[in-house]
Amino acid sequence: MATTAQTFSGNMKKALAGLRRINLEGLRWRVFDAKGQVLGRLASQIATVVQGKDKPTYTPYREDGDMCIVLNAQDVCVTGRKLTNKFYRWHTGYVGHLKERSLKAQMTKDPTEVIRKAVPRCFPKQIT
Repeated sequence: MATTAQTFSGNMKKALAGLRRINLEGLRWRVFDAKGQVLGRLASQIATVVQGKDKPTYTPYREDGDMCIVLNAQDVCVTGRKLTNKFYRWHTGYVGHLKERSLKAQMTKDPTEVIRKAVPRCFPKQIT
């Protein structure tokens, strides 16, 4: 079964400028397969790799983490009733415009965003 690649819908100039600022020397690219994985456990594994805590040379003040790629984000699992009871909320800036979307709706719209929001929430609060 072939999977289709998602296209990048952001500003390419900003994305490339951000990549140029990253020192890619010494970084490894880690690939995670999300098929059948529980969302929280996968996010904590990715957060450990991004922080560099899996390396023997880890120090809290240095950024030694590796880059991560997640495959099959649409096949990630959640436990319990999170699919219907978990909501992502954001404010548009206008009065009374607090928007919310359930995890199920977010998974149908953009499943990669679910993992993008879960990983930083696994970091220590000083990093975010």
